[in-house]
Amino acid sequence: YRSMQTLCSWFQMQGYSPRSAPSHKEIQQTLFRLGDKERSFIGSKQWIGAFEICLCLQELYGVSSRILNFSSGSEIPDRAREIAHHFDTQGTPIMIGGGVLAYTLLGIDWNQDTG
Repeated sequence: YRSMQTLCSWFQMQGYSPRSAPSHKEIQQTLFRLGDKERSFIGSKQWIGAFEICLCLQELYGVSSRILNFSSGSEIPDRAREIAHHFDTQGTPIMIGGGVLAYTLLGIDWNQDTG
């Protein structure tokens, strides 16, 4: 939830949307309304993942996104060029998650000569 709220706050702070970050309940209600979750999900402490965040970003902000799969965090250095390209061309934050962990990247320090 916090990673999604960070992404949403970024869109607001950059002037892409006047909408403030949704509450946990609003996120849950959106996922129920879209048919992704049962009514019992609303008010629960169940986690959401990247797929659910993509659904909510599209529904609430009209933002399309994509999911990149990494088998482990050790793959991140191998994909640094791709991540740097994203920040150079898109500029939007990146959410990285796995299991119950989630991180939001706002940039990357990557050296083209050393990787």
